[in-house]
Amino acid sequence: MKQLKLIGFVIFLFFLTESLTLPTKLQDVDDASITQKFIEKNIGYITIIAFSQYVQEASFEEVEILVKIMTKYGEQCLDEVTIPDCPRLTNDILLERTCAVKGLPQKYNFSHCCSMVDFERERCFFHNKKSDIGFLPPLPTLDLEEKCLTYKNNRESFLNKAESVIQYLKALSSYQKNVCGALMKFGLQVLKSINLAILSQKFPKIEFKELTSLLEDISSKYEACCEGDGVQCIRGRSKVMSHICSKQDAISSKIKECCEEKIPKRGECIIYSNKDDRPKDLSLREAKFTENENVCEQRDADQDTFMAEFLYEYSRRHPELSTSELLRIARVYKDLLEECCKTENPPDCYGNAEYKFNETTQRSLKIVQRECEHLQNLGKDGLKYHYLIKLTRIAPQLSTEELTFLGQEKAAALTTCCTLSEEFACVDNLVDLVLGELCGINENRSINPAVDHCCKTDFAFRRPCFEGLEADKTYVPPSTSQGLFTFHTDLCQAHKEELQRKKDRFLVDLVKLKPEFRDEELQSLLTDFSNVVETCCKAEGPETCFNEEGPKLAAKSRAP
Repeated sequence: MKQLKLIGFVIFLFFLTESLTLPTKLQDVDDASITQKFIEKNIGYITIIAFSQYVQEASFEEVEILVKIMTKYGEQCLDEVTIPDCPRLTNDILLERTCAVKGLPQKYNFSHCCSMVDFERERCFFHNKKSDIGFLPPLPTLDLEEKCLTYKNNRESFLNKAESVIQYLKALSSYQKNVCGALMKFGLQVLKSINLAILSQKFPKIEFKELTSLLEDISSKYEACCEGDGVQCIRGRSKVMSHICSKQDAISSKIKECCEEKIPKRGECIIYSNKDDRPKDLSLREAKFTENENVCEQRDADQDTFMAEFLYEYSRRHPELSTSELLRIARVYKDLLEECCKTENPPDCYGNAEYKFNETTQRSLKIVQRECEHLQNLGKDGLKYHYLIKLTRIAPQLSTEELTFLGQEKAAALTTCCTLSEEFACVDNLVDLVLGELCGINENRSINPAVDHCCKTDFAFRRPCFEGLEADKTYVPPSTSQGLFTFHTDLCQAHKEELQRKKDRFLVDLVKLKPEFRDEELQSLLTDFSNVVETCCKAEGPETCFNEEGPKLAAKSRAP
């Protein structure tokens, strides 16, 4: 249940965002003033978050310089609201002050961004962000004395203290990339459809008109956030939550206690709340979309609103389906009407819509069932290796770190979901996040022709598209092993999790080197690698052992 609540939190959280302006005294009372005080109190942390994302290589000392600058400026705005820059967005001020720090743009190679202004500068900084963060050191925890003491007492426990936080942040980041990628590659209409499907499931008793109003509050905030405003958009989230709480009787019966909480607890409480109960008077199907003789006329009068209402009605009736599946159903219905409304008897044609919907869902269900059977047959580790191999074959152009992460996340999604009663929606939603990570945010990102096609052609059917991919035929493997079989004693010092990551990276690099090898051959070489590490780390001279065994493993990889 805890896992499901985390999934729900991640799926819902990024909707509630808006750009943030610098604090002033001229704010509305009640929720707005409470939110304002929260921002004022945390302006330093907000600056740390934004600057650290824009200039990832910067030291903490350099971050502190910006924190002092922004804190001072915020205090000035509180004391004197007539300062011209006070109404400007925090992000604009932050980027301006970042560019003004002597030597910083040249040191971290973002001078070209500083030559731009306003939106163009923000977009430049956004595209300057690096998704592959292998160049960063591990996340530090505790102070030095506490680290040493905890490490001595329980080595494994020490190394896992930050794991839950890291996993939460990774999941949230995946969702943000997925949604922003949808916006940038497919436009605002697809983003609205995602929001509409999820909110209709969470709040099934909300009226369509009220949902449309709420969606306008949410969707209008995305562009600034997805174009690189790294600030947490606290005010926008508060505004949306206020909207929800002001209409809670018409929206959900599950949020009364949440709406009595103070900011910011109120927002998290609403996000964590369960889906509302399905209204008792809600029929199993909405006849107006499949049994009405005037469907084509109603569609033609306002196609966007008609399709939005269909998605709303279908989503609130099907809480068991994933967001992507709901979008697939909507696409199937849209295509069906395109075809049927050209015929002599449209009602006879679209009268079989429910059959088409069920057929689409069954195809998606079979994909999930097949994936969960892989888990049952291969086990957790075997499943991970299966997807490390598969993803590397599909997209060998990606970095080893990125492929390792994607394989681990795909396996984790199945491990989390395949034993749950909500198996289908859980798997489909989480695997879609993995594909969002793979495809990336940037509309110009290119991996290889087959992957690019799946990433850019149709958001709803991206997952079935990837299921049909095989090894990339355009890939040319490296001519040498590039040190893959050169091992050192650092393998003996690595703790359990780090050693496992090294094994995963070895497998990915092995697939890149030998994409023609069968799965069994690759896994056999991985087993041999594990045996070499175990044997040599127990030997009197580990380095000598590695120098002898490494070439043997290399020779085995070259054997026909």
